[in-house]
Amino acid sequence: MGHRCGPGKILENTYLIDGTIFGMKGGLATYVVRGQQSALVDSGTRDGANEIIQALSSMGAFPVDKIILTHEHWDHTQGANSLVQAMGGHVTVFASAKAKPTIEHPARMNYDYGVGTIEPVKDIVPLEEGDVIDLGGVELEVIGVPGHTPGHIALYDKANKNIFLGDSIGNKIDPTAFLPSHNPPWFDKEEFYTTLAKLKKVEFNSVCLAHYGCWDGHEAKNILDEARLVFDNFWNFFDANRDRLDDVNYLAASLMERYLPDAKPASAGVVVFLVGWLRDGFKHYYHLS
Repeated sequence: MGHRCGPGKILENTYLIDGTIFGMKGGLATYVVRGQQSALVDSGTRDGANEIIQALSSMGAFPVDKIILTHEHWDHTQGANSLVQAMGGHVTVFASAKAKPTIEHPARMNYDYGVGTIEPVKDIVPLEEGDVIDLGGVELEVIGVPGHTPGHIALYDKANKNIFLGDSIGNKIDPTAFLPSHNPPWFDKEEFYTTLAKLKKVEFNSVCLAHYGCWDGHEAKNILDEARLVFDNFWNFFDANRDRLDDVNYLAASLMERYLPDAKPASAGVVVFLVGWLRDGFKHYYHLS
C-alpha cells in the first residue's frame, strides 16, 4: 500500500517503466497496460526511448499495439517517433483531439522548456471524452482533465479501479515532495479546479502519475484534496511575491522552507529545477512580462 514506484508490475494488468528525464531516475514514469493487446501510456522523452524499448522487451511487451499520449508537453510526446520507428511503424498513436494540433505542430506552444527543438509527432488518432480504448479484457475510458494543458486526458481502468492522470493534478514525486504543475504556456486555474471536482466523482482505488509512480490506499483517497492544497500554497506564494518573481533562488529556497521542509535531497533538486517553469506558468496566466 502507498507508493509503488519500482519498475515492473505494480497493479493487475499495469506495469511501470522508468522513462528517465534529463538522465534522472524516478522522475518520469510511463505505464504499460496489458490485455490481449498492450498500450503504452505516454512515450517519455527522446533520450529515454531506448530504455523504454529495453524495458518493454524484457517484459515481453515489445512491440506495443498502442501509444496513448496524455497531453501536449515534450516529456510525454518526444519518445513517440523513436518508439514507432523501432516498432516498424506498426503501432497507433493516440491523443485527445484538442492536443493533436499541438503535438503535430509543437511550435504552436512558443515555449521550449529549454530543451531545444520539439519534434512533431504525426498521424495522431484523436480521442474524445467518453471514448473507450479496448485492449481485450482491459478497457481504458478517456476523461478530459484540462487545466495543466487544454488537451490533457486521463485514462480510467474501471475494472481495476485505477486511473492514469499524467500531470493533470500535480507531481507527487515521493512521500516528501508534492509539487503543483501549473506550467506554461496554457495553465488555466479555473479548469484545474473543475478537473479536481470532476475527478472526485470517479471511483478509483489507485492513481498513476507521470511524476512519479502509483499511489493507492490512503494516499489515493486523499490525493485530490492534497493536490488542491499544494496548488493553492504555491500559487498564493507567487501572487504574494510578484515583486520577486525574477529571483528564482529566493523563490526556490522560500518554497522549500515553507512547504517542503522534509523533502529528500533528490526531490529538493527537482524543486529548484522546476520553480522557473512554475513561475512562468503563473506569469503566463496573468500575462505578466
